[in-house]
Amino acid sequence: MANNQSNGPMSISTFKAAFDGGTRPNRFKINVPGVENHILVKAGSVPAETIGIMQIPFRGRVAKLPGDRAYAEWTFTVLDDTTDNVRKTMVDWHRKFNDHKTNVVGKDILGGSSEEYKSISVMQLDMQGEEHTGVTLHQCWPVEVSAIDLSYETADSLVEFSVTIAYDWLESATEGGSGQAGG
Repeated sequence: MANNQSNGPMSISTFKAAFDGGTRPNRFKINVPGVENHILVKAGSVPAETIGIMQIPFRGRVAKLPGDRAYAEWTFTVLDDTTDNVRKTMVDWHRKFNDHKTNVVGKDILGGSSEEYKSISVMQLDMQGEEHTGVTLHQCWPVEVSAIDLSYETADSLVEFSVTIAYDWLESATEGGSGQAGG
């Protein structure tokens, strides 16, 4: 006698209902200060969250204990528009942290109190375009504004560039404005 599991725990309907359609990697919104049209931010990621491991030797074994939280640099990719406003904004922001001519950094920047440090939000969207979940990166500043590659051989593509950001801490959208979550 065959076991009919069409509505049981192993059915496709049960599987589909378990995650309500899932989230899609192409439905996101990254809000970057100075980028008025977030649709130009072509790609990014929800940053990894890492806690180091302290390895403590004990009688021939190693006990592993949680260490310090670390935040790696984070990169997003932008489509360049015909006005070059986005790239100019990113380069101008970058220059505020170390000027090309003077090689000077302001005390407020080194002290972390400058308004030049920004927050960037990375949000995943549901199938209706509503914000579903995400994170906010705090005390952000641009480490690198990448080169733009130019070539006579390139056809059928748009100019794009990447911006690499350093940040001090992040908080999930569910944490709200609780301050230095994980900081």
